[in-house]
Amino acid sequence: MTTKRGRYSQEFKLEAIKLVEDQDRKIPEVANSLGIGKTTLENWVYKYRKEQQGVMPSEGKALTPELRRIQELEKQVKQLKMERDILKKASALLAQDNLSVYR
Repeated sequence: MTTKRGRYSQEFKLEAIKLVEDQDRKIPEVANSLGIGKTTLENWVYKYRKEQQGVMPSEGKALTPELRRIQELEKQVKQLKMERDILKKASALLAQDNLSVYR
């Protein structure tokens, strides 16, 4: 019996990796919930971690300083966006509290 290999979009892969990396969930748990193979997700996470360390897994070479800088800036942008979103939500909650006080 043969099985078909799944083709997954880059966005799907990144979301799966985020569940493991950002939410500290276990690989088997995430793989099972998404209906993908544990080994498949392990490979995605392994490659992602290598890229974050500055090594391209397919080449085994270090990234150029420019690419490394781009990665650092992308991380910074991600962090700033997250902080901005938290502040927006907090502002909205404070605004609702203020409105309820004046009613």
